Amino acid sequence: MGVNAGNGGFDRAAVWRVLGRPALCLALGALALRVAGWLGWLPAPRPILDMDRTVLLHQAWAVRQPRPADVVLLGDSSCLMDVWAADLGRRLGEGTLNLATFGFVDLATHARLLRQYARANPGRPRLVVLLVHPQTLRRQTAVPYYAELVDAYLAGREPEAPEGVAGILAQWLSLDQARDRGLGRFLPRPLPGKFGVYYGFTSDLWHYLERHQGSAVDPSQYDPHGANGSPEYRLAKQWEAPSRAFRAALPTGTRLVVGLTPAPASFVLPDHAVVCRRMLVDWAAWLRADGVLTNLPTVLPDAVFASVTHLNEAGARRFTELVAAELITDAAGSR
Repeated sequence: MGVNAGNGGFDRAAVWRVLGRPALCLALGALALRVAGWLGWLPAPRPILDMDRTVLLHQAWAVRQPRPADVVLLGDSSCLMDVWAADLGRRLGEGTLNLATFGFVDLATHARLLRQYARANPGRPRLVVLLVHPQTLRRQTAVPYYAELVDAYLAGREPEAPEGVAGILAQWLSLDQARDRGLGRFLPRPLPGKFGVYYGFTSDLWHYLERHQGSAVDPSQYDPHGANGSPEYRLAKQWEAPSRAFRAALPTGTRLVVGLTPAPASFVLPDHAVVCRRMLVDWAAWLRADGVLTNLPTVLPDAVFASVTHLNEAGARRFTELVAAELITDAAGSR
């Protein structure tokens, strides 16, 4: 870099060429992206940048589609992986849709998805089946970002940027616009590990969920020697208020049935079945559930699991059959 003659200072023209012009171009590009977003010239945000966001945003997209299903599944990732909506629907003789997400998504967000679905499909659903793993019920807090992600998607805007310098820069430079409306929508990302082998890219997972009515598969195989977590399950008191609010948010005339998904036989404590039944009955009371699936198995053999909380394909096929049988029994008893 040159210096000004006679005063030993920096050459301002050289500084402008090296730093000023690129900075100006970056600022103008960021402004153009922001204005285009305000004017509605850009595609809607769809940041399917990893597995979690792909599942969440697919379910948020699905609730806005006209697809009249009499039975809607809600819950954590065990409901997402353990119950095959298409198979369940065939066994019940009714249209079925799986809108389950993850255990760290709060009940208020599930209720929001359900209300959106009911608006897009008046008169439905007839039945909501809420299924979670007992591990979810001991979790005392949700992850706020995922609620914000769903809210932002339904509103057609970018999620709120994280606090700090990185978030400020992302907003000022329109990096969120480029990521959510460009890269996230048109540039698929490879999924990690066995999920990448089974599905491929984030876009492939999206299309799989669409073809299978919102249900997915965990392609892993459970290893009891590598199992993590505690088998001591309990119903956290923090679930009471959200559960009562969830019930109040159900569409008029919709029945609510609740149940728990199983755990591997080698992982649980001897009193697991007793603990789960007590948890389920107490939770059902908070939800004022119309039906309680107390006869679903609380444990299954290790061979049908992909992880402590997910069944593999063989296990999901078996569990879906059991859920169908219980729902048929519950429907007969409610008449």
